[in-house]
Amino acid sequence: MRRYPALTAALIAVAALTAPSALADSIVYEKSGNVWAVNPDGSGQRPVTTSGGYTKPTQANDGTIVAVKGKLLHRMDRSGRLINLAGDPSGTGPLTPALSPNGSLVAYNYTNLGPITPGMRTALSHADHETSNDEIFNIGGWSNPSWIGNERVLMFDGSETFTGDTLIYTVGGSGTQPWFEDADFTLVGGEVDPSETRLAATDGTVIRLYRLTGPPPAPPVFRCVVSGGEGTIFRPTWSPDGSMLAWQQGTDIYAMPVNLDTCQGQSEFVTTGGAPDWGPAAAGRRLSASAPKRIALASLLKGLKVKVNCQCSVTATMLLGGKPLGKAKKLVLRPTTLKVKPGRAGKARLRRGGKTVKVSLGGGGRFVTRKVKIVR
Repeated sequence: MRRYPALTAALIAVAALTAPSALADSIVYEKSGNVWAVNPDGSGQRPVTTSGGYTKPTQANDGTIVAVKGKLLHRMDRSGRLINLAGDPSGTGPLTPALSPNGSLVAYNYTNLGPITPGMRTALSHADHETSNDEIFNIGGWSNPSWIGNERVLMFDGSETFTGDTLIYTVGGSGTQPWFEDADFTLVGGEVDPSETRLAATDGTVIRLYRLTGPPPAPPVFRCVVSGGEGTIFRPTWSPDGSMLAWQQGTDIYAMPVNLDTCQGQSEFVTTGGAPDWGPAAAGRRLSASAPKRIALASLLKGLKVKVNCQCSVTATMLLGGKPLGKAKKLVLRPTTLKVKPGRAGKARLRRGGKTVKVSLGGGGRFVTRKVKIVR
């Protein structure tokens, strides 16, 4: 993994970045107008969507993804297949959505352009259908929502003139509850970890790390600062077990292990992209492939069909006696058939003889080989 200038906060050893507990997790993020997924150590990068126009992805515990496209929220599965639309197309937005862990609700910002209560607002939508901005919850002056469990939404003010950096709304409740204000920084966004024992919040230049004395609204206790590097910091996001933190800085995504006792360590570069959101679902399906046990020479000369499933970019090479006959490459987001055709020289070698061909496939960090008997 490439190492970049440390965002020194002082948080424990870099080697913990590859800890087994994190390997089943994934980070979804935006890059070049599409939703991508990556393992926390930077491996297994793959596009979830390819059509463009997507920003600010967020994921539920079951791997379902919501991202902004146009004036609505697009809910999709891990292969990028659209499940449904959500949100409300009125105003400017939606912006910075956050999907609840159970995937039932989406909190998001939008800008109200009407004469009544204009400006930035936070609202909730049902994840499985379009929902009016006013149906569940709507409040002005707060932004960058994130979830505390499945029932509470944390919002940030970001205004130096307003008293209180944070506000909590309980779904189904009749009002909101102020949480706390950091006297030294104006916090504009952040997230409580899934176990509700720690908070990461940012003012855009550093990340402040707090230990929670109990579930919010218990007051947080400041512990460490993540600082250094270049570019604005956005969307700190916790690993599912709360042991690591990822965030966007500039045009890159970084991650680091977190130890609130020692406050020592260094960040690591994960990938180029933005708006990361960490969840317990794996980055993608591991490569699997099947090929016929035998094939007639006449059919083989036209190409060998291999069934593949991966959610990754797959490269397949047909070999005879260890020498390549032909190659095919395809981005696989759902079960499909990949046809590997021998080139002119490969066809000549097949006609000269040989009892078995092999097809070697690689994708998503995995390699598989299948043997096929030639019927002459």
